[in-house]
Amino acid sequence: MKRIFLGFFIILMLYANENPFKMETKNQIVLPEIFERKTVKFNSEARILKSISFHYINLDGNEAVLNIDINKSIDWHDSYTLLRTKTPEASKIFDVSVTIPEKNSSNTESLTNIEIPTQTGKIYDFISYTTYKNKIKLSTTDEIISDFSIGNPSKIVIDFKSNQINLTKNIRLYNSLFKRINFGSHKGYYRLVIYLDGKYDYRIQKDSTGYMINLF
Repeated sequence: MKRIFLGFFIILMLYANENPFKMETKNQIVLPEIFERKTVKFNSEARILKSISFHYINLDGNEAVLNIDINKSIDWHDSYTLLRTKTPEASKIFDVSVTIPEKNSSNTESLTNIEIPTQTGKIYDFISYTTYKNKIKLSTTDEIISDFSIGNPSKIVIDFKSNQINLTKNIRLYNSLFKRINFGSHKGYYRLVIYLDGKYDYRIQKDSTGYMINLF
């Protein structure tokens, strides 16, 4: 009798372990508030956005990563926003014939290629300047004998060959990446120190009327 009861008890335990009504517990994900937007700014040395990585959590609780290649130039002065957008609802397409006048592409291109100066002025009779958003033209017949950049924000230092001695000048610049020009005379040369609003490299190009300094 004891053996029969023991066998029955073992069968009952095995049945309980295979009970199809047994509930399995799962990890519950606590969802934060809905994402709407996020704005970021880069430091003054940023030039190219290589990629964006999204780290997210799946329904099963495991983490995953989505990498998106960008490889585009950016302007560190701007803010960049990641924005949530709703999926548009499907709508009917109506067949409507519309005649759109052709644009004169040559006129449009010529207008977009025109750069408007942000400021122009004379330091002395022998040198003047014209600023644009990201470059400055120095009009002079004097020869550059040295140039270099220091600091963060950057300062471009340019020495011109000259035997003239003139008073020191400080010139404020507006509406461009250039903030100030300091002029100083020394024996055998004069120096321009051009203050910028961030960290930049530069390139100097010479032409018949002077020098163009391009920032990048």
